[in-house]
Amino acid sequence: MSEEYDGVIGVDFGIRWVATSVALPSRNTEFYGREIRRIRRHHHDLRTRLQEKGCYDTLQSVKAKEYRRVNDRLHKISRAIVEEAKERNALIVVGNLEGIQNQDLGAEMNRRLHSMPHHTLKNYIEYKATFAGIAVKSVNEYMTSQTCWRCGEQETTTRNGKGQHLCHECGLDDNADKNGATNIAKKGLGKDIVCPLSSLGAVCEPALEPSGADRASATVRLRADLETTASTKRAVRRAK
Repeated sequence: MSEEYDGVIGVDFGIRWVATSVALPSRNTEFYGREIRRIRRHHHDLRTRLQEKGCYDTLQSVKAKEYRRVNDRLHKISRAIVEEAKERNALIVVGNLEGIQNQDLGAEMNRRLHSMPHHTLKNYIEYKATFAGIAVKSVNEYMTSQTCWRCGEQETTTRNGKGQHLCHECGLDDNADKNGATNIAKKGLGKDIVCPLSSLGAVCEPALEPSGADRASATVRLRADLETTASTKRAVRRAK
């Protein structure tokens, strides 16, 4: 089975945001999870106070309420991503979550990382996409955060404390989560993230496996060349 799409939506799961989606070719970017962070923070403080007072019966009801509120937000986020994909006729590409929960980022950052229900959200996206007839592809996230989406530079890039990705090669100053989601979208097209996208006929390899269905290939027709061309990249380097 061959499916043709007019674009691709890359979804990056992170700590600051539960998910960041970037649609190509429009580059429309959405950040999801502010409300989940607020709910998690509120209930973490509330559970701490209840434990100190020994109110264990109340503690269980608070945990159940937190679960329901977070789960409701996850359904809304996954629905929004799938609906945008259907509207744009776009392939959804998500980062592979293997190893994301095994990072050691310090006590506070580890708590924030583990409070983000990435696996649940990924599952919701996949099954909602199945019902919508949209394929979901999972790709390795390796180097997607460190690589500049515009010029492909990996060595001279930094991420500052405000969540900005800075490339000292081409001068890109962009949101770090948007940068990662854009590279995930490029990987979903079967592209090397250090290279620009071709303008048309990008083919996804290897074949897709949309939510356990029969294996399928997908051709993504991009309407415009979104990335800096190779000649432009060389010109930027010569100018330095």
